[in-house]
Amino acid sequence: MKTGKLLKFHRPAGDIQAYVYDDGGVAKANLYLLAPGSRPGEPVHRFSAPSVAQVEQDLRAWVDKHFPRSPTGGGHHKDTKGTRNDTTNE
Repeated sequence: MKTGKLLKFHRPAGDIQAYVYDDGGVAKANLYLLAPGSRPGEPVHRFSAPSVAQVEQDLRAWVDKHFPRSPTGGGHHKDTKGTRNDTTNE
């Protein structure tokens, strides 16, 4: 079992969720797009780094680059960070 946290991003292209976890001393994250036409359960991108903080920084930069908040840079879209621990089976 792996325990980690879920990060959520609300973007015009759809909702994005990233599951961040430690895998034997290596921080990893799988990023999923929840939108029409996306493939459920298939990660859009995967990340790994020596620390959870680095993985989070890398994935936030990737999301901002590939899924901008809005065409005008403003709007009501807001990123939220999950605060609960999620558990999944390997």
